[in-house]
Amino acid sequence: MKRLGPWFVLATLALTAGSALAGSSDNALKTIVDDAKAAQSDTLLVMHDGKTLVDYRRPGAPAGPIEMMSSTKSLIGLAVGRLVTQGKLKSIDEPVSDFYPEWKQGNKAKITVRMLLNHTSGMQNVPMAPVEIYPAPDVYQLALAAELSDPPGTKFSYNNKAMNLIGGVIEKASGKPMDVYIADELLTPMGIKAAPWNPENRDKAGHPMAMAGWMSTAQDAAKIGQLVLDNGRWQGKQLIDADYIKQMVGQSTPLTTGYGLLWWRRGDGIRFNSAVVERVRAGGDTALADKLARVAAKVYPTARDVVAAITAEGVSRADMHDMMKSNHLVDDDLFASTPIVAWEANGYLGNYIVIVPKAHLVAVRQIAEHKDADEDRWPYGYAKFSADVIGLGRTYAKDLAVDTP
Repeated sequence: MKRLGPWFVLATLALTAGSALAGSSDNALKTIVDDAKAAQSDTLLVMHDGKTLVDYRRPGAPAGPIEMMSSTKSLIGLAVGRLVTQGKLKSIDEPVSDFYPEWKQGNKAKITVRMLLNHTSGMQNVPMAPVEIYPAPDVYQLALAAELSDPPGTKFSYNNKAMNLIGGVIEKASGKPMDVYIADELLTPMGIKAAPWNPENRDKAGHPMAMAGWMSTAQDAAKIGQLVLDNGRWQGKQLIDADYIKQMVGQSTPLTTGYGLLWWRRGDGIRFNSAVVERVRAGGDTALADKLARVAAKVYPTARDVVAAITAEGVSRADMHDMMKSNHLVDDDLFASTPIVAWEANGYLGNYIVIVPKAHLVAVRQIAEHKDADEDRWPYGYAKFSADVIGLGRTYAKDLAVDTP
């Protein structure tokens, strides 16, 4: 991103959090349905306490299961949890080299299964999958041969190449191909008839990719959400150890507050950082500190709204620039997240599973890829789906926080 100048840069970012919905659950549900329809959603399913509130399917939507895109990663996170629960994986801190001895030398020996799960392996990363991954005849070998661009465990970098290697770990630990293991050990016990892995996400060697490829109905995706909501328990059987679920949706590394083990963590808004207020006050500018304190006392849906509130206090761009320069601050110092209130599986074009634990909500939104799909210009991503679902959650529970950022 081209840097446009301090503090106003973040106003342009999509840091959407919980929208300020108020009133009845009916109004909040209507917002979700209206927004889902406007975004050309193929399916929408919202459940509260296991009961269906909305079950919508767009007229003309593809029949049968829809690919969950990168929401597949969140299912893979559960499959690893099943391995741990069965004792087929010692722990997620087991070195990957236990399964691939060619990594027993050098810095790759330090890479653990956890680092594959939380995207901190340090493996060289080309973000666009069509560049390296789809042309590769064997995605496991592609990952194994990758150089390291960073020391393992030192940097978060969303990495599809590293992600696919988890499929190899699952196969070696379980003795079954990843998709077969998932079907046998997770989906079938939950009464889900596994659909074939999307063939576009299977390499020429026959390996199912872990980065994407899970085909699911909205109802079956909601079951996965309910499994997480119920701490790994399904109809009386503990499929996945509850402690693993806690790790999976918790902050897995100090490098990021917004990601666990293949599940995203969503806050309920964004604040102006109160520590900045105290620094300004300690510097002697009481008038500016008082204005910023009034802003810091509130929670806002986005960074753009924080900037608008600062401007409304009569603080100019020049004032902020001077304050940041004199206090040696950068953009990221100005904003503070609010407590985490939701967990999310998030896939390309807006394929979501959103869980709001304190409200006992599970919501699924799906959209199939169109031939003209382009993330930059295709208008159907429904980026505020989580915000809408969190807004509904507020009508059921006053305090949605599950942990701090």
